[in-house]
Amino acid sequence: MKWIDKVLGRREGAVTVPVLDGPFLPNQKLEAAPVLCQVDQVDNLVALGANLFASSGSGLLRLRPTSSSGPETVAMFDAPISAMAGLGDALAIGLDRKGLVVRGGRFDGKVVQPSGDVLHCPTAIAWLDESTLAVCNGSKHVGALDWRRALMTKDLSGSVVVVDLVKDRVTIAATGLGWPSGLAASDGQVFVSECLRHRVLALALPAGKPVELVTGLPGYPARLTRAAAGGIWLSFYSVRNQLVEFILREDEYRTRMVNELPEEHWVAPSLCSGRSFKEPMQGSQLKQMGILKPYSVTRSYGLIAYCDASMTPIGSFHSRADGTRHGVVAAAECAGALYLASRGSNAVLEIRDPATALSE
Repeated sequence: MKWIDKVLGRREGAVTVPVLDGPFLPNQKLEAAPVLCQVDQVDNLVALGANLFASSGSGLLRLRPTSSSGPETVAMFDAPISAMAGLGDALAIGLDRKGLVVRGGRFDGKVVQPSGDVLHCPTAIAWLDESTLAVCNGSKHVGALDWRRALMTKDLSGSVVVVDLVKDRVTIAATGLGWPSGLAASDGQVFVSECLRHRVLALALPAGKPVELVTGLPGYPARLTRAAAGGIWLSFYSVRNQLVEFILREDEYRTRMVNELPEEHWVAPSLCSGRSFKEPMQGSQLKQMGILKPYSVTRSYGLIAYCDASMTPIGSFHSRADGTRHGVVAAAECAGALYLASRGSNAVLEIRDPATALSE
C-alpha cells in the first residue's frame, strides 16, 4: 500500500466499502431457490454432458439433476479437491498441496505435480484447449482452503500458471496476485478473479501483463463460470464490511488476532455465520425481538453475479444477512438450469431458468 493512500484513506487505504446497488441490488432469490441435494462441505461444481459433478472434501461426487437419486461418490483422492474444470469427457482436478490429476479423456490418469510451490494451492482451473490448462495457484504459503488466512495476512504470493499436458511443462504466466480464485478462458486470454483486491483481471497468455477489467467489487470474488447465454457467472465468498477493512489497516491488532485467536473467532469474512455465540458480532447483528434485519452488517453472505462477455456485471442473486444460503463458491449450468454450491448451507441450489430469474 502506498503511504499517501494510507494517509488519505483512499484506494487500498480506504475503510469504506462499495454499496450493494445497481446490478448488485439485494434480493432474496437464493433463499427462494430449490435445493437439489445436501452435500457436506460442497465446493466445486462442473457439468459434463447431462452429469453434474461436485466435490466434497477429498471425494468426487456425481449428481443427477433429472433423477431423484442422491449424490454418488465416484472417486476418492488423498487430498481435498480444491479446483475442477471439464472439457468433453475429461475432468481436470486440483488437489490441495498435491498438484493436478486428469480423469477421463485423452490424458486420463495424468498427474501433474511439479516440485516446489508452483501448484501448491490450486484454486481454479480452465481448459485452454484439449491439452493445455490454465491454473490459479492461490498462495505459496497456505493451503487452498485457507482464503481467510490469506486475506488477514495480506498474502500476495498467488500466481497463474499454464500447464502443457503433452510436454509436461508448467509455465508461470503471472505472479504477485492476492488469492487468484477464478478463471475463464476468452480468446487467447483468461479472466482472473483476484479475491484480496476485489477485482477481475484480463491476462493475455502465455505471459502478458494483467489488465484490470472490474475493480471495487462489493465482495470477495471466487470462481468464474461460463454461462450458456455467453456471459460469465461470478461467485463470491462473502461481502465486504467496514470493520474488516479497518482491521486490515491495523497491522499490530490484525497480527495478534491471527496468531492468538482460533480462526473461527477472527473478525473476518466467513462462508457461514450465526452458529455460535462465541462469534464476533457487531451491533446490527443483534436480533431485535427475535428478528435479524436482512440489511445487518454480516460476516457471511450469499452472492453470485451474472456478467456480460467483457465482465460488466448485469444482475445478481442474493442471500442476505438473515438468510442461510451463504458462501456461494461455485456455479455450473446443466440442462438449462443453473446450479450453485452454497458452502454455508452445505447445499446445491437449483435455479431452473436463470435468465428469467435475473430479469424478475
